[in-house]
Amino acid sequence: PSTAANSPDGDAMTTPAPGRPPPGGKRRAYKTAGLVLRSDAIGDADRIATTLTPGFGKLRLAVRGARRATSKIGGHLAMLNVANLDVAVGSTFDVVTGAEAVETFPGVKADLDRLAEAYHVMELANLLLPEAAPHPDAYRLLLGALRALETGRHPATVARAVELAMLADSGYLPELRRCLVCERDIEPERHRFAPGLGGVVCDACPVAAGAVLDLSVDALKALRYFAVQPIAQATLLRIEPNVHEQLETVLGAAVRHVLERDLHAAGFVEHLRRLRDRRG
Repeated sequence: PSTAANSPDGDAMTTPAPGRPPPGGKRRAYKTAGLVLRSDAIGDADRIATTLTPGFGKLRLAVRGARRATSKIGGHLAMLNVANLDVAVGSTFDVVTGAEAVETFPGVKADLDRLAEAYHVMELANLLLPEAAPHPDAYRLLLGALRALETGRHPATVARAVELAMLADSGYLPELRRCLVCERDIEPERHRFAPGLGGVVCDACPVAAGAVLDLSVDALKALRYFAVQPIAQATLLRIEPNVHEQLETVLGAAVRHVLERDLHAAGFVEHLRRLRDRRG
């Protein structure tokens, strides 16, 4: 496997954008670091690795022979891995010709709770981010989230912080300080959350029945903290179980409103939670 020039954190951004060369152009290959968001089987032995890169955004890359036991590349491009990549420009998909995993997060992959939340935020990123549009903040966010999970931060705290940050990166940060109806500053104990409107409303303003969710002071404080802190700091926040439940409900509703669909990984998270509760 070969090593690309870019660091996993995306600090070296000297490579030209990927894609087909311009008319008369000679470029046929490029190098990049990449975080594998998703891996799908294609054909008899190949895979398509949906990979988030620091400079090029989300790319769908073909990995030839990745499912063969003899593949020297496939193992480096497992889901959640960060790898340095050599890529050849292709007609339909660009093709990975060399890969070296630099971070694999074994602690996350060995723990079901952490793994479930990692899958959840990878799916969210994959659905929110368009292809081939640079999102360096999203790349750093997800890399930081996996590192936080690897060090043992609370999985649900990491997931909620990433949900809010991904909504912000995509232009859907909920309003957390002013009522979306009357535009007045929110007063403590007099607020609710309206996913369809995109944030908080005060309890004096009329909103259609069923369109608002309860939002405690502690949950609102947590959301505001997540909104202004980098992921490494945000995931240090200690949150009570009842506030975790409320944050999951509120942010889950916000994500569903934006995506107009449920995330598959959310059901996986709930299934693992039920298994854990039965054992405990």
